[in-house]
Amino acid sequence: MNISEISDKTTVELAAQGRDLRRELFNLKVQKATSQLEKPIRLRELRRDIARIETRVTQIGRKDALENLATALEGVKDFTVDGVAAALLGLAKRGLSRKDVLKVGGAVFNKNKARLTNREMAELIQAKGREKAVGLVKKEAATN
Repeated sequence: MNISEISDKTTVELAAQGRDLRRELFNLKVQKATSQLEKPIRLRELRRDIARIETRVTQIGRKDALENLATALEGVKDFTVDGVAAALLGLAKRGLSRKDVLKVGGAVFNKNKARLTNREMAELIQAKGREKAVGLVKKEAATN
């Protein structure tokens, strides 16, 4: 399987294909344990295909998270630390985990990779200003 086949699929299709590949990998491991495996190289191919699929799913999820972050920052009425923190908290309640929100925001605003709380992340974002913060997030989303 090559990258072009993977990049054209949706997240649902990738999840289904990953599930099928894992099932096949399990069956091959059983064959290996019982000394019935004919092509041992297939194990490595399956592991790599699964890794490619998981990488693509992560890329899609990160891009969606960045787009959601940009939308949330644009929608903040008062661009204060409290307003930004509430928007980040709203993202965490709408499907992204708190860890994902901080990870995605940290990739854009926290270049020194320090561990931050929601409030500290909001302070970093608010310090940039609305236009610059949204621009940085959109730029990061476009590169993914």
